[in-house]
Amino acid sequence: MKKIYLIDGNSFIYRMFFAIPEFKTKDWLFVNALFGMAKFFVWQLTKENPDYLVFIKDAKWDNFRHQIYADYKATRDRMPDNLRTQISLIEDMISKMGFEIIEIPNCEADDVIGTLATSLWQDKNNDIYILSGDKDLYSLCQTNVKIYDTMKQKIYDYELAKTKFDVNPEYIIDYLAIVGDSSDNIPGIEWFWPKKAVDLINKYGTVEEIFAHINDEDFILSGKTLEKLKASNEIAMLSKKLATIKKDVELENFYLENFTFKKDNILNDEVKQLFKRYEFNSLYSEEKNLKTWKDLNLKVQIISNDEDLEKLKNILKNYKKVFFDTETTSLSIMQADLVWISIYLDDENIFYINVLHDGEKVPRESVKEFLKYLFSLDIEIIGHNLKYDLEIIEMFLNSNFTLKSQEKIKSDYWQMTLSL
Repeated sequence: MKKIYLIDGNSFIYRMFFAIPEFKTKDWLFVNALFGMAKFFVWQLTKENPDYLVFIKDAKWDNFRHQIYADYKATRDRMPDNLRTQISLIEDMISKMGFEIIEIPNCEADDVIGTLATSLWQDKNNDIYILSGDKDLYSLCQTNVKIYDTMKQKIYDYELAKTKFDVNPEYIIDYLAIVGDSSDNIPGIEWFWPKKAVDLINKYGTVEEIFAHINDEDFILSGKTLEKLKASNEIAMLSKKLATIKKDVELENFYLENFTFKKDNILNDEVKQLFKRYEFNSLYSEEKNLKTWKDLNLKVQIISNDEDLEKLKNILKNYKKVFFDTETTSLSIMQADLVWISIYLDDENIFYINVLHDGEKVPRESVKEFLKYLFSLDIEIIGHNLKYDLEIIEMFLNSNFTLKSQEKIKSDYWQMTLSL
């Protein structure tokens, strides 16, 4: 299978800007969104290593949807100035990494993505991932087209998209036509919340089919609710038109091979110079400055398999206090993935559990079982910024393992007694 990433550029940059607290270079240039995008390319994309990557932007100015509804996206706040100044920097960085940015006049990125996904889907050897959080794009989910929400580190295939909206993905546009979409100022039908939309769609199908059955004697709505629906035919059809993703955008001279992902080119000399200029030291370090645990006189035992993890479990039984820390791929809880866990018991017992770094790793399921075991012990856990660590762990354990804690601040540390 050829793994193809289609990135919804505008949505992605916006989410990055609001996910990472604002910070500036020594020259007072805001670079938080740029840093987030740089880290995403350097750390995450090189790890996932897709075969192809296509970065798509909304066209400047109004598009055809504004022509049919002047208030389309009218409720959106103006782009923050501190983000606006970073857009050209981000585009310059992406270009230096060797990626072309697609922008089609009069079209939104969603329409270009819809066209590409529909075209590329026909080759069953293509495994297509749409990197976005936009609701309407979930309508594209099918056998080999998925939504990849990188902020939540979750991939939605057809069945998961169906679970998310309670309707089949092919009806998600009809769902939005009924409930509306406040982010794009798509009106929908007033007072019709998700439950009503789901009931109508799962009973009748599309918006057109719903209105075709509206006078049936056994129609599932009655009274004032039915009257409201009957009076909303025009707004529902307009809303559907606004929400519908075009799948026939003219893409001249598009050749997938021109978008080959070359991870070795991500950190080329030009990009390194750019990172130096914007003080992204964590993304680029000179080899001569790197230090090892041996240089720091630390006796660290690397845990990289199930056998060593079991030994650590047995050692933990002899301790009543543990110093605990995590390292992740991001400061944003919703974007981060767990890279390692460090456990300090005493100077002779320091452990590094490798989850994501290069080399042999402990399987993720084994790490989950270890964390459940650790937090079930009658043991004091000490760390710096443990609140963040706990949220990361809860995300990592993925929903059905809940951490309950009583918090007490002591010096610069969070000290917590934890129980299941």
